[in-house]
Amino acid sequence: MLKQFLFVFICFLIIRTSLSQEFVELNRYPISESSVWIVDGLNNVIISDRDRISKFDPQGKLLFEQSQKSFGRFDQLGIVNSLKLFGFSETHQLISFFDNSLTSLEKNIDLSEYELINVSAVASSSQSDKIWVFDQVNSSLHLLSMKGLLQNQQVKNLSGVLDAGNIIEILEEDNKLFVLDNKKGVYVFDVYGTLIKFIKLENASWIQVYRDYIIALKSDGLKIVSLNEDKDELQLPFEGIIVQSFFIHDDFIFLRTNKEIIKGQFIFND
Repeated sequence: MLKQFLFVFICFLIIRTSLSQEFVELNRYPISESSVWIVDGLNNVIISDRDRISKFDPQGKLLFEQSQKSFGRFDQLGIVNSLKLFGFSETHQLISFFDNSLTSLEKNIDLSEYELINVSAVASSSQSDKIWVFDQVNSSLHLLSMKGLLQNQQVKNLSGVLDAGNIIEILEEDNKLFVLDNKKGVYVFDVYGTLIKFIKLENASWIQVYRDYIIALKSDGLKIVSLNEDKDELQLPFEGIIVQSFFIHDDFIFLRTNKEIIKGQFIFND
C-alpha cells in the first residue's frame, strides 16, 4: 500500500544514518523523449507517443494499442477513474477521453468553446464529470464540465494576486487542488477555488500528493514535505540517471528518464 510505502520512506528519513537503501529494479518500459505517460490504479503503464497510445501490464506486456492520429500529439495523460482516462493536446487545445481498452469515448472538450486562450495543464477532479484546467495567458484556473456544459468555476489572475508566474502542474487530491509553481512552491486550494495555504518548495519539477504529504522531484532527489512541516530530503540512489517525473503506486515507484520508465522498489537494510 502507498501508505505503508510512505511510512517506510519517512522512517528512513528519520533514522537514515543506521539504514542503507537499495533500489531493486523490476521492469523497464521504452519511451521516447517526446512521449507522455501515466500509471493507472492496476499498475498498468500507459504511454502516448506521437500517433499512438499504448497500455502495458505490470510485467511489461502490451495489452492495448490505438492510433491517435485524429487527436494529434498529447502533451499530458490523466486518469479520470478506473474506466476512463484523458489525453490533452496543448497545440489543439483539446481534451480527449478513452476507456480502459484505449477506445475513444464521448465528445472531446474543445477548450476554445470556453473562451480559454492557452491551457497548459489539466487535472481530473473528484467532482463528477468535472476537470480542472490552467489557462496560462490569463493565469487562471477553471473547473469545467466534461459533458461540454458551459459551467465554469474560476480562480482568476494567479500571477497578479499570488505572484505565481511559473505554474507547470496541477492536480486534485482529497478534495484539494495543488498548483505547482516550479520557482516558488505549491499553492493549495479547496474545491471551490479558495486558497488554503502556500508551501514553499523551490525548484521542484513534479509532485505527487498522498494524504498529508507532498512528494516532490528536484534535481538532486525526492523530497517529502508534510502539509504541516518540512521533512528532510531523500536522495534518489542512482548514478548517471536523470529522472524527469515519477509515480508512486502501492509499494512500487516508476521513474521516467528520457529513454525509458524504470519500475522498482526501495529495499531498506540494516
